[in-house]
Formats: sequence, C-alpha cells, structure tokens
Amino acid sequence: MATNAESSAVVQLLDALKREGIPFMLAGMSAANLQGIMASTIDVDIWVGLPSRQYMRVSNLCLSLGATLRSPNKVYLNDDTPVDFIYEVTGLPAFAKELPKAKWLSFHGQRIPVLPLERICKSKQAVGRDKDRLHILLIKQALKCRRAAAPRRSSVKRR
Repeated sequence: MATNAESSAVVQLLDALKREGIPFMLAGMSAANLQGIMASTIDVDIWVGLPSRQYMRVSNLCLSLGATLRSPNKVYLNDDTPVDFIYEVTGLPAFAKELPKAKWLSFHGQRIPVLPLERICKSKQAVGRDKDRLHILLIKQALKCRRAAAPRRSSVKRR
C-alpha cells in the first residue's frame, strides 16, 4: 500500500516499518481492539523485533515521518497519536518465537501481524498492573465466549 497524505499517521508508520523491513506486530489493547475487545486505550503498542543495537532505526524512521520523540520507546505521531515501541514483552518468549503465532488481520487496507488475545492476556497477567485488571477480565470473557461458540468436533473415532 502506498503511503499518501490522506493515510492516517498510524497507517503511514506501519507502511514505513514494512518498507524498511523492520519486523513488528501490533500488541497491547490496540491489538485486542482489533480482535473485537471493546475497551479504551490511549496509545498504540507496537512490538518490534530488532536487536537492541538497531533500536535507533525505529526512532529515526519516526522522525522522518514527522513524529515527536519523547523517549526511545515513546513517540507522538504527526497527528498526536501516542505510540509505544516495545522491544521485550513481559511474560512472553522473544519476538521471533511469538511472530509465527501472530494473527494476520486487516487494518486500513493492510494485513498486519497482531498478538493473539491469549498472548496479550498472558503478558498483562505477568506484568500485574492494576490498570490491566479490567482488560484481563474482558479478554478472558471474550475467549470463554469464543470457545463456547466454536463448533464442537465429533467424538466419533474414524477407523
């Protein structure tokens, strides 16, 4: 997808990450929202799969898009959307082990990797922040409903 002036700042960022070959996946509550969890979140969390010596690539890319750098992990895009870059997710294995488990979902005309709800929940439980309690409950309820609604496999054994 070509980046143009009409694309949202987040879409432009995701497109730029793809063009630069920087591996990423949407994480946190932005990823949960994309999977149907109706809960508020302030920022967009993007898990980046780069070694620490290459983190500046992300910062430089954001600056080239007109973002304001607040820290190596936090930027405000040119439309003031806050983005947190995550390089290690508490409670989960390394990015390279999680990426194959990602869900590929549509987001403004792009297919992007998204951390699955089960993995978001596991990480939020490991971090243990008070602010995540409601999100954990909402994710668990959604997963329970999805399991209950999933078609049952036949218990008849084939010979």
